[in-house]
Amino acid sequence: MNALVVGVSADKPEVQQRFIDKFELTFPMISDTSKEIIDAYGAREVLGVSAKRRTFLIDPQGVIARAWHKVKVEGHADEVVSAIRERAT
Repeated sequence: MNALVVGVSADKPEVQQRFIDKFELTFPMISDTSKEIIDAYGAREVLGVSAKRRTFLIDPQGVIARAWHKVKVEGHADEVVSAIRERAT
């Protein structure tokens, strides 16, 4: 579908690697310990400690085409794939 999936978390790389191994992820993860990316996308929790699980679909021009601010893991991948397909038509 000509799409790239990238995960971002505030975890250190070694913590991310354990997560990647545990869930057998096949996409790259970015360690954002400074929370620069997390803050740029407004994904930090109200208390400023952790990040919320969010998904952003970014078009080829770098514009956010769609955002999911309350992500439920169950079925979410299918929802994102549907949105990518809609944009491709």
